[in-house]
Amino acid sequence: MQALIFVASLMAAIVLVLDADATLAPVRPSELALSRQASVVAAVSAKPSHQLVGIGASGAWWSDPAYALGRRDRHRIGQLLYGRHGLELSQFRFNIGGGGVGVTTWWKAPPTWYQPNGSLNFARDSRAVYFLRQAANHGVGDLVGFVNSAPPAFTSNLQSCGGTLLASAIPAYALELAETVRGIRTHFGVKLTYLSPMNEPVGSQASCHQEGMAVPISERGPLVVALHRDLVHLAPWCRVIADESAFVANGFLVDTPKWMSYPGASNAVAALTYHGYDYPDPATLRDVHRLARQLHHQVWASEICCHTPVGFAYQYDPTMISGIWLADTIYNDLMVAQASAFDWWLALSPDLGCNPASDPTCFRDINALGRNDGLIYFDLSGGSNGDRRLYLTKRYWVMANFSRYLRPGARLYPVATSDPRVKVLAAREGDKEVVIAINRTPVGSPPTPLIVEFPASRHRLVADYTVETSFRHSLTPLTNPTVSGSVVATLSHSFSVTTYVFTRVKK
Repeated sequence: MQALIFVASLMAAIVLVLDADATLAPVRPSELALSRQASVVAAVSAKPSHQLVGIGASGAWWSDPAYALGRRDRHRIGQLLYGRHGLELSQFRFNIGGGGVGVTTWWKAPPTWYQPNGSLNFARDSRAVYFLRQAANHGVGDLVGFVNSAPPAFTSNLQSCGGTLLASAIPAYALELAETVRGIRTHFGVKLTYLSPMNEPVGSQASCHQEGMAVPISERGPLVVALHRDLVHLAPWCRVIADESAFVANGFLVDTPKWMSYPGASNAVAALTYHGYDYPDPATLRDVHRLARQLHHQVWASEICCHTPVGFAYQYDPTMISGIWLADTIYNDLMVAQASAFDWWLALSPDLGCNPASDPTCFRDINALGRNDGLIYFDLSGGSNGDRRLYLTKRYWVMANFSRYLRPGARLYPVATSDPRVKVLAAREGDKEVVIAINRTPVGSPPTPLIVEFPASRHRLVADYTVETSFRHSLTPLTNPTVSGSVVATLSHSFSVTTYVFTRVKK
């Protein structure tokens, strides 16, 4: 079965047709041959649906063991996440620790800066701060602070897991968070642009394998209002996002209208955020868009990971099977829910489910013991056993197909296709035009021409570059399309993501 998965995919073709006023260049033989095959037609909307804020991932939990890999690998992590030859992430989610009290997994128990006397000690959690500063030094535009649990002084069980935020503690907790944002700038020279004061607030992580706290719906409105007020006074460069519901259908869609009805909550929140751990279908995501529009707010898909054939479960899958799922997920969040931001969960993870020190090639194979929670993996004990390799998954390369080329401020254009197995999105930023095609035709399918129809324009397109991620390729450059009256290029293998970048030039 594994061999079948990695069978080389067939090549397909793409024809990008520009509606160039009324005159088209003569059809060449290669175009004529493609036109005689069954084609998938993709029509690009004349109007953008929304603008992109950013694409990112989280720095939660992995900072201590990843830092221990050594200086060289810390530098490489920065290049892989933010460099122009890496993901070029435009957002980074920084976990503000809650102290780890009661948490049984050592690397999921970050310290807190909050002290019993109410002061803040920024000498703690220096390894997490290292990676926050690394993101800032690479020019990541949006640095987003988020909290899994408040410090124990503010929770019902005086722990960093299994408890509930005390309603009576909301004023003090909000003030502590605002002072934290101010302190991060003062002590580290880093400005958090957004702050999320709660994470998956329905649950409390009662198993205590990680930090977490419940925040009742009745407390969410007062919390965001209090935090917004304190940020305005202490850190006005930072805005509030909420509420990071774990599920869409029975969480975000149900709870958001309730806590947003609290007086002042709407003005206090810059973006509404959801996690997609119920893996919502397109109909549910359209409801997300409708709700956000009714509430006059942009919406962000701020966390997702860990998909398996049976839903959320243990599994490590570094292959294109998980990669194509990620491509579909990014497309659905950006283009169906019309989310303005997409953030993956862990940028790095040690949850390989195998021991690469004793089996150096185990990272290549699917196993049932690891987690599909990372883009990059490493050995949890690498700092001590000498295994300092960084293992890149197909999810990493698929993410790059989007994050490198869809930049903040880009306008996203809906694209309707005649075959649901082929999804296409288009984006424009300045004089750049980006087309991303997700090809889910089965392995072994014949080549399929794709005709992408653009609205009439006073510009022509000049092809800059083309890259593909598939079973065979990892963001591999392909031959650029030729442009005359139409654009003829080579589309991907089956189960692939292909990104085309063009420059718009006046005719």
